[in-house]
Amino acid sequence: MQVVKRILVISDSHRYYYNLDKLQKEIKRPDYIIHLGDVARDQDYIMALFGCPVDMVAGNNDIFTDLPGEFIIREGKHIIFLTHGHGYSVYNSTDRLVQRAKELGADMAMFGHTHCPMIDVKEGIMLLNPGSISFPRQERRRPTYIMAQVMADGEMECRVHEVE
Repeated sequence: MQVVKRILVISDSHRYYYNLDKLQKEIKRPDYIIHLGDVARDQDYIMALFGCPVDMVAGNNDIFTDLPGEFIIREGKHIIFLTHGHGYSVYNSTDRLVQRAKELGADMAMFGHTHCPMIDVKEGIMLLNPGSISFPRQERRRPTYIMAQVMADGEMECRVHEVE
């Protein structure tokens, strides 16, 4: 199946550019970037570095930005709820996040905040967390991101990758 759009999903960069620079060299230019918060005023740097459209949500450390706290996008056949996750207590459980996605009519929810990557399905909602591009907390402590590919039939294939 043909890939029609490549979406880079990152989170929790915290104004630390080293891994963003490495990532740009690895994947060149995605079609679109989603940043799931704790951007720490990196908006202009990320847009210039990758040279493609970028959507961002505010994280708990983005108090002096005018970024939205959450919103919905459509990609292929999917309605995707974007949020940082801190307002949904994602450290403890994804239950509130799943409930909010359902309320919004979304079938996917992308979030950050935990600094740990995750791809899971709960109550019919695909949950995607790219982990942290700058300060990972999972075992091995490797910076991670998600590459989401929108296929010609509208489906999405999503995989967690480590920055090399």
